[in-house]
Amino acid sequence: MNLNFNSTQLMNENFNDGDYSGYNNGGMMVNNNHNLNHNGGMNDMRNQMEDRIFELEKIEYNKDGITSIVINNGKMAMTTRNNYIIRLDLADSIPYEIKMNSDIYKIFCDPTGNHMVICMTNEEIYYLHTQSTSRKPKQLKIKVDLIESIAWDPAGDKNNVQTILIGTNKGKVYETVVSGVEKGYFEYLGGNAPILKLLHTFDDFEPVMGMSLERVQNKNFLMVSTPTRLYHLIAQIGSYEQLFDRYHISFDIVPEEGIPNVACGQLKFFSKSHLSLPQSYGWLISTGIRYGDLIYGAQNPGDKFTNSPSMLFFKADQDNLNINNTISGNNSNSNSNNNSNSNTPKGGNSGSNTPNHYQQLQSFQPALPPIPPVSFALSQFHFLLVYEDRFIALSKLNYQIVYEQDFRGRGTRLHSIAVDNTERSIWLCGDNALYELKITDEDRDAWRLYMEKGQFDMALAYAKEPYLAEKRDKIWQTQAEHYFKEERYELSATFFGKTHKVFEEITLKFINVGQRDALKTYLLQKLTNLSKGQETQKTIICTWLIEIFISKLNTLRDASNKDRYNKVNSEFRQFLENFKDTLIIIKDITFNIISSHGAIEELLFYANLIEDYERVISYHIQHQQYEKALSILTTLDKPKPPPPSSQQQQPQKNNRLGVTNVQQPEPDELYYKFCPILFHFIPYQTCEAWIQTKAGFLDPKKLIPSLMRYDHSKTPPGQPNQAIRYLQYCVNKQGNTDRPVHNYLLSLYVKQEEDGPLSDFLNDGVHFDLKYALRLCMREKKLKACVYIYSAMELYEEAVDLALLVDIDLAKENADKVRDTDEELCKKLWLRIAEHQVKKDGNIKEAMEFLKACSLLKIEDILPFFPNFTVIDDFKEEICKSLEDYNSYIDELKAAMDDATKSAQQIRKDIQNLRNKYGHVRGDQKCDICNYPVLTKRFYLFSCKHVFHSDCLITQLMKHLSPMQKQRIRELEMNIGHNHIDLLSQGGQHNQNPVISNISSILGNISGGSNQAQGDENENVSQEDLDRNELDRMVGKECLYCGDIMIRSIEQPFIGLDEIETLESWEI
Repeated sequence: MNLNFNSTQLMNENFNDGDYSGYNNGGMMVNNNHNLNHNGGMNDMRNQMEDRIFELEKIEYNKDGITSIVINNGKMAMTTRNNYIIRLDLADSIPYEIKMNSDIYKIFCDPTGNHMVICMTNEEIYYLHTQSTSRKPKQLKIKVDLIESIAWDPAGDKNNVQTILIGTNKGKVYETVVSGVEKGYFEYLGGNAPILKLLHTFDDFEPVMGMSLERVQNKNFLMVSTPTRLYHLIAQIGSYEQLFDRYHISFDIVPEEGIPNVACGQLKFFSKSHLSLPQSYGWLISTGIRYGDLIYGAQNPGDKFTNSPSMLFFKADQDNLNINNTISGNNSNSNSNNNSNSNTPKGGNSGSNTPNHYQQLQSFQPALPPIPPVSFALSQFHFLLVYEDRFIALSKLNYQIVYEQDFRGRGTRLHSIAVDNTERSIWLCGDNALYELKITDEDRDAWRLYMEKGQFDMALAYAKEPYLAEKRDKIWQTQAEHYFKEERYELSATFFGKTHKVFEEITLKFINVGQRDALKTYLLQKLTNLSKGQETQKTIICTWLIEIFISKLNTLRDASNKDRYNKVNSEFRQFLENFKDTLIIIKDITFNIISSHGAIEELLFYANLIEDYERVISYHIQHQQYEKALSILTTLDKPKPPPPSSQQQQPQKNNRLGVTNVQQPEPDELYYKFCPILFHFIPYQTCEAWIQTKAGFLDPKKLIPSLMRYDHSKTPPGQPNQAIRYLQYCVNKQGNTDRPVHNYLLSLYVKQEEDGPLSDFLNDGVHFDLKYALRLCMREKKLKACVYIYSAMELYEEAVDLALLVDIDLAKENADKVRDTDEELCKKLWLRIAEHQVKKDGNIKEAMEFLKACSLLKIEDILPFFPNFTVIDDFKEEICKSLEDYNSYIDELKAAMDDATKSAQQIRKDIQNLRNKYGHVRGDQKCDICNYPVLTKRFYLFSCKHVFHSDCLITQLMKHLSPMQKQRIRELEMNIGHNHIDLLSQGGQHNQNPVISNISSILGNISGGSNQAQGDENENVSQEDLDRNELDRMVGKECLYCGDIMIRSIEQPFIGLDEIETLESWEI
């Protein structure tokens, strides 16, 4: 035997001779009756869709007489007519054969491919495990009739022990346990004896052709099929006997009609993977295939777990249609397969199991053979039907044959089909051939078929690339036309708005049928789907929608339509909010449309929405609703989110649309514009609103026009002046120092009868115009305030003169203000006060009090103010005291002169002693800077014993001196150098030893130069001594290492600015 999986042959031959009358026997047929050519892209898509979904590949195999095949988890088993079992693991493609002693009836394999049960025609049972060391099956010593089906426990041990349910040809169901251990026989509940437990026997002893066991949410779900019944069994996890409790059994039944065969009653399932639960089922009966969806979950015992049952008939006639309606009526516990939308069309029923629905499906029934197939399988969207002479792939969605392969004339008769859910492969077997069915992109036509069935949500779910946008557009067009024909205009408008159909065509469509509400829905949907760049289209649609909304609201303003009015009004406001950015471009147009219909509430709502508070406040003020206007103003100082960046491009868009969009004023500008009116009519509330605003939001200077319109005479009694109240808040609480604010507050204080607030304000700091304040106070006769102002202007003479007319104490206070700065002026002012007091009252005692109040005044200063014939007895004591003070002052001056004379004599003595001071220098002593002998050059010796060469010390000091000092030292050095050259040219000391000359110079320096100050020296030498003495004073002022220079050098960096170039030269 040669089984070669690498050598395959594509089955694409067609045979047209047939045995079934009226049956189309074409080799392969793809249904292309669904035209999608609404644009060029869809034409290309249609050409792509003509690629085959199904392909049969023949496997080169020379073994004759194959009768059946099973495959799971990549492990295949086949039976032959001469009683062979062929085992094959597709992973290694090495088959081995097992010879059985009698005819094989059926073989069964669990989902893992490890356990295999073999049933013989003589009712003998064999078992084989893939990991068994012996490849020969072991016979089981039990009798269970002929096995028709086996259900495997999904929670069992996939490798060793597995609980199974066995269905026989006599309607019996057994429970047992299969074990992969080397004992090789059945075990039940861990026992050692080969025991079978009978669970149930069905009525009429019909063979149990199919079983499926699933475990979900601590429940067992068992589906059992016979040729005429489909049972739904649910029970809690535990004993399997609970499943067959008579109260837990629910089943579907069909009439025994049609042409039965041995395959009737088969139960097949489809799942997307071996790890997921089955999603759909198919039950083969004599008249067709009953199929539907499976739902595992919250069902209770006695319920069904199928959904959307449908029927594929092998023979399309009225009798089958009646049978179909009977099945639909009996399935009371299943959910109906509704369309994607639950709205019921007018004059019809939306359920998929209604007679109208089955009549529609019957019209699409294909010309199938009138007999059941010998085997079948399910894919996601197709029935895979195996007849003895042909293979047919039939669409579940429209019952059209999408693929057919005819085997007549080839000497091959097909027997069965097997599906491997783990490896996602499908296999067919014939007498002498093995085929693999390849499925490519099975769901590519699903969107179109669901669309034709009216299941639009499913169509959208299965629409995918390529041309995804075109597919969705086609689905939405079909869905919209469907609802339009059913007069469900609102739904139709929603889906038309998602399509790319011509805008004018759709709008006229709704206008012609008088559906303005549907037109509104279409425009809203269309507006939502427009892209960002289509601003012109957006503005046009928005304008139209505003007109529609306002017109609709006008027709519903009656009290009887209150609910409808509120609903439409809510929709309109939601529309304004959603498309605010678009509407703000045509703000003026929007306002004109709304106002033209007199919709004041909507107008105010839109103005508030786009923050056009100027318009809202103007409206309230015009209608004398001042408090409402003020309440809007009070919200403007709250922080708002930053505007989107797209608004920065709005001016360009506006220009492109030819619309002028005036920029909104700033919130504080609205205060300055409307507060003059508000402060005039509601001053207290307006002032309170100003005070409550956040700091810095309002500029008090700009509110002065509002304050000037305030008339305090109209204020109710007991209320303070609101203008003064606000300005006091700005000055005292906010610390405002603006001159206009203080000037206006001063002008208000001046008009008050009480002088206390004005005086307090003047003494609190000068932030007002003094000259302006002086004019106001003079005009209003506020003399005391004028005194304060004169004092602030430092015009103390005028202040004292004016104070003498008001309050003499105030005059004294102003006179004392210059006591520390100008005693002469202070004395002058006090004399003026004393003169005023003496001439006014002539009271000598009060005049004498001035002498005590001001220490600058003497008795002789005020005597001239008294009359010539004043009796001296009243102030004789003051005169005597004054004379005594003068004598004491003279004695103090004499003592001071004596002390000064003694100090001068001591200073002269110290100077003489300083000239005779000297120091000692060793002969080997070195300069503390250059470390060379100090006696080789002119040097400086300090009291701290530090000694420096003159040039070394000058060089170091130059780093710490100011530019002027440096320049002066250079000039002195040049002068001294020139004088020395002149002396050498005269030959006066030309033969003198330089060292002796230097020492002489040094000694002369230490002794203060007394020996060199000879009167007979010429002017050049005297000038040299002067220059040298000045240089010595500058250089020898302090020691370089012990003086202030060393202390100040701590703050200097190690590397100076003049050394940066040197530092850079060190860089590598």
